[in-house]
Amino acid sequence: MLETNFGKINKEVEGKELLVGGFTHNIRDHGGLIFIDLRSQNEILQCVIDQEKNPDLFKVAESISPEFVIKVSGVISLRDAELVNPNVKTGEVELIVNSLEIVSSAKTLPFPILEEKGATKTNEDLRLKHRYLDFRRSHLKEVITKRHKFIMDVRNWFSDQDFLEIPTPILANSSPEGARDFLVPSRIHTGKFYALPQAPQQFKQLLMVGGFNKYFQIAPCFRDEDPRSDRLVGDFYQIDGEIAWADADDIYNLSNRIVNEIFMKHTDKKLVDSEMVKITYDESMDKYGTDKPDLRYDLAWQNVKGIFSGCKFKVFADLADQPESRIQALVIKNAVDKFSRSNLDKIQDIGREFGLPGIAYIQYGEEGPKSPIFKFFGENEAEINSKVSEITSTLSTEKGDLVLFIANSDKNLVRKASGKMRTHIAQKLDLIDDELLKFVWVYDFPFFEQADDGSIDFGHNPFGKCQGGLEAFKAAQQQGQEALLNLKAIQYDIVVNGYEILSGGVRNQNPIELSLGFEIAGYTKEEISNQFAHMMEAYSYGSPTHAGFAWGIPRILMVLFGEENVREVVPFPKNGSGVDALTNSPSKVSEKQLAELNLEIKE
Repeated sequence: MLETNFGKINKEVEGKELLVGGFTHNIRDHGGLIFIDLRSQNEILQCVIDQEKNPDLFKVAESISPEFVIKVSGVISLRDAELVNPNVKTGEVELIVNSLEIVSSAKTLPFPILEEKGATKTNEDLRLKHRYLDFRRSHLKEVITKRHKFIMDVRNWFSDQDFLEIPTPILANSSPEGARDFLVPSRIHTGKFYALPQAPQQFKQLLMVGGFNKYFQIAPCFRDEDPRSDRLVGDFYQIDGEIAWADADDIYNLSNRIVNEIFMKHTDKKLVDSEMVKITYDESMDKYGTDKPDLRYDLAWQNVKGIFSGCKFKVFADLADQPESRIQALVIKNAVDKFSRSNLDKIQDIGREFGLPGIAYIQYGEEGPKSPIFKFFGENEAEINSKVSEITSTLSTEKGDLVLFIANSDKNLVRKASGKMRTHIAQKLDLIDDELLKFVWVYDFPFFEQADDGSIDFGHNPFGKCQGGLEAFKAAQQQGQEALLNLKAIQYDIVVNGYEILSGGVRNQNPIELSLGFEIAGYTKEEISNQFAHMMEAYSYGSPTHAGFAWGIPRILMVLFGEENVREVVPFPKNGSGVDALTNSPSKVSEKQLAELNLEIKE
């Protein structure tokens, strides 16, 4: 039988005759000897052809080029001690060839396979167009193999915890879950559409109504979103789960176990905390300018409105009296000499990207604090020195520190700008340790948010529970939009190293409360009935409380494996433009297919 697992071939099988098959990884002609490095799925075996003993085979071997597929048979022999290769599992032995067959020749490849020849620097579209060749690289093959082992561990772990893997439909209904749906026209029901599920959200909640206690699934999800380095176009898989009678603390505790018992088995990185840090959404936004904070490094912004209330610096003083404004300060320890004027200008430019006129700063150098804004702090030196002393005391600054200030009446602008500035500064100071994993539990998300047109929309998952329940909805509805925007959901995310990798929440199983939430978000009673009648009716038959989660598999693997782009951990991804370079999709379809669906293309 032909052997394809070269990992089994070692000195224990010396003298045994084997038939093997694989790809010609490399070929070397040393005069009367030809050495062929034969590559199977994961390993390389050196095969030797002696011209003196096998002149006919030698002639055949001379016609072989890299990536030819061949079958060879021969006897396993020990290598001389000085020729042992410790870098491969088969390095102590070689195959002395007595027969050789060329199964398939190969034309010149569009890019190199050997890692040392710069395969990873090849244009990504070219690699994706020939993904089957890209798979031949040992690194990508290793990534796909590790992905398989990770998912197998996930399945076995959840099964051991009494979860049932239950498949949910691919052809489903359109659902408001934060992204655009992929729609599938129905041939039988003219003018109607299925939607590919953004997540199995409604189905897994209905499983809880059906009396299942623990559900999970390696679930395919489909979202029509714009691509990013950490987000795939079209489809991806997630570890989807739901638990009856669970609350947010239960999911938090389960998630800590998953990180420690599964994830850390599949990475060489170090876990900073055995239990993930908890932080509220508002705290995260104000301190770090994002709800996806990278906490491998410090750099937390501070609220300093109190310092400037009533001060002579009118720009800040006016903002200090506005409830929704923000005046934030960032103390960068021992960094005053690391930021030149041009460096500070770059930070100013980040502020301008978000419509902010600029930033203020204080430099604590050898001669004491100095700043262009000091002259606005008072009418005389005593007033100025008093305000500077107050700032120094409040922020606990020392010689060598640099303090940045950012302010605006729009807190969202301040948050966005401060988040990008923080990342820029961390990169500039080389504060990011790629060998660490810092998991963060972010909670207390706003239930509603203000849409671009000023209307109210869901801030997170529309099926989530609002803190305070039905009474909170009713009270906020009477008070107006500001009160509605202050409502908090029992929703949570998990973030690692600045990437959101889990989203979840406690579900709302009260049909009256659910319906009111949709009404507040602008849905008519008819729309609620058409899209969610099945959910309302299901809950009217009684349901346990339940909570769930979804871990995004590609993003988790990207972080665990240390890849810079999520496409590197997916077998057949779309490119950065959302095109499958291999199959050239999306593509046009025939007029016949359109006619069967009663569709026409409108130019």
